[in-house]
Amino acid sequence: MGSIRKILITGAAVVAAGALWHAESVAQENAVSGAGIVTVFDHAKLDASFTSALARGGTAPLWSRTSSYGTSDVSVHSRESGKSACPAQGCSHKGYTAVVIVVSGAATLVVGGTSKAAGPDKFGGQLVQGGESHRIGQGDVFIMPPDTFHWYRDVAAPFRYIEVPVP
Repeated sequence: MGSIRKILITGAAVVAAGALWHAESVAQENAVSGAGIVTVFDHAKLDASFTSALARGGTAPLWSRTSSYGTSDVSVHSRESGKSACPAQGCSHKGYTAVVIVVSGAATLVVGGTSKAAGPDKFGGQLVQGGESHRIGQGDVFIMPPDTFHWYRDVAAPFRYIEVPVP
């Protein structure tokens, strides 16, 4: 009877030591890797954000975080009507590079050029003279440097994209 008790106590001690070792290992891994909180936007949340963007004139915040590096804002854009068009002078980003991921639809991205006096395109900015044109669509990614004049024309709605600013 005494040997069974000894075996059970020894077994319990080994299990407790193993559990303590595992908990310390996990804590060390998390401390080393800097594990943070992961934010997931499923299709329903993303679609709701695009609907909000359309109602707000074409743009809505998706996610924002402030850290010791500054504030990071990720936004969604929906260019589905004249209400959500770029301003007549086109779009540009002050102080950051925009990484743009096209989620749906298509458009002709026009970069550079100068504004003309013609009326605005149905969904994009004012027609421009010159510039470089690129047809973009779902699954495409482009990187727009700061202070670069650009706009969208020949929009195939729903033209939706996510914009991630990079300092």
